[in-house]
Amino acid sequence: MKISRDLLAAIVATVAFCIVVGLGFWKSRGPATQRLIRADEGRIRAIGQLAGQINFRYTQRNKQLPDALTEEEKRTSRDPLSKKPLEYTLKSPTQFSLCADFLTNSPADYNEGAYDFWRHDAGRKCFDFEAGGQAPATPYFYY
Repeated sequence: MKISRDLLAAIVATVAFCIVVGLGFWKSRGPATQRLIRADEGRIRAIGQLAGQINFRYTQRNKQLPDALTEEEKRTSRDPLSKKPLEYTLKSPTQFSLCADFLTNSPADYNEGAYDFWRHDAGRKCFDFEAGGQAPATPYFYY
C-alpha cells in the first residue's frame, strides 16, 4: 500500500501535536499539581497580608505585639484548602512567626532576588518577622 503525501503530512502533524501537548503537561506538571501550586501561592499571599496587619497593630498599639490573632485575622488568613487559620507564634517582644503547611516546593525563581525570603520546601514552614518592620514583598502571581 502506498501512502499519499497528504496522509503522511496528516500523520506527522498529529504526532507532532501529541508530542507538544504532552511536553506542555510535563513542563507545567499537570492540572492537579498546578492546583497545589496555586494553593501554596495563596498561603504566601495570606502570610504576607497577615504580617502586614500584625505590624500595623504593633505600630498603633504602643509597640506591643498581640498575644494571639483576633477573630477577624483568623477568619481572613485561612489556608486555601484546609480552611484552618495560619499559625501565629510570639517569639519575643519584637519578633513573631507565621507558619503554614506547603504542598509543593517553591518555584526556582524564589531562590534569588526579592523573593528569597519566601522560599520553602513541601511541608511545614515558619516565616520569622521583625515587629514594626515592613514584611518582605510577596511574589506577584500572574493569574
